[in-house]
Amino acid sequence: MTRKAWLLPGLALLLAAPAFGETAPAWPSGLYSNVTSSEQTGDLGGLEVRFYEEAGRHMAELALCEGWCNDVHIAEVTRGDKGFVFGFTETFTGAEGDVPVPIRFVVWRAGNELAYSTYQGGEKIDYEGKPQRLKRAAKPFGLAVAKSGKE
Repeated sequence: MTRKAWLLPGLALLLAAPAFGETAPAWPSGLYSNVTSSEQTGDLGGLEVRFYEEAGRHMAELALCEGWCNDVHIAEVTRGDKGFVFGFTETFTGAEGDVPVPIRFVVWRAGNELAYSTYQGGEKIDYEGKPQRLKRAAKPFGLAVAKSGKE
């Protein structure tokens, strides 16, 4: 192997590694949620995510609840510049017909919780312009609602 051929992969590994003395943040695992029910309407809103590992890949099972928790999505979780990244594609129907729009989440540790930002088609759409929080949950709520009647 020539010096040039060895240098490029070595440089890529060096740039991807944390700085000396730093450790990369641990992958999230377990169940986190901020799904709530409106007392006035009964609507459900929020995000619930179960992080797990399968066949060496980091995964997320998630329900995004907007009025109700309708669907469960499975996504691979990757490391990004600002945290862990995962998402799915949602199809919106309008005057132009069906339009696929990527929905992406970036999560990072915030004490015992996870903070996250939401992106729709590349645009940041955080509620009230601020990242939201996910708390560790003991049992599924949003995911259970989204799965009910579908199994």
